[in-house]
Amino acid sequence: MRLEFVRTEEANDLVNQLIEHHPQAIFLADHNFKVKFFNKAFQKLTKSDKGDILNHEFCEIIGCTRRGKLVEADNSFCKHCQMRELLSGSNLSELVLIQDFIIRNKVQTKHLHIDTHRVVMNGNKYRLVVIDDRTQKH
Repeated sequence: MRLEFVRTEEANDLVNQLIEHHPQAIFLADHNFKVKFFNKAFQKLTKSDKGDILNHEFCEIIGCTRRGKLVEADNSFCKHCQMRELLSGSNLSELVLIQDFIIRNKVQTKHLHIDTHRVVMNGNKYRLVVIDDRTQKH
């Protein structure tokens, strides 16, 4: 099947609708690891309000229990944070993350399979992140 669009806005609308209604959690992070876009599934995974997601880092949003441990002197993030390494554009493009998170003041062990893709829009580099929450499947 081939889709043809007369206007770019039509294609953008379709892509936005596909992402918004995708069953897996999806977010877009900038070069500072801050979330710039997310879908309903991501909001459901993190159990967070919109204001607690936009312009915050994934580990901050989901309540990483390792946050603040083994920190670097200039910030409050772990030296060996796998998620930051994934988002930094290193050689990793996927990650299986099994660890505890504090979600709504309750510690929960999550089994997340995370895939990232590089995206460039208007000359800015982003990472498109797709998260499959496999917690209930294990």
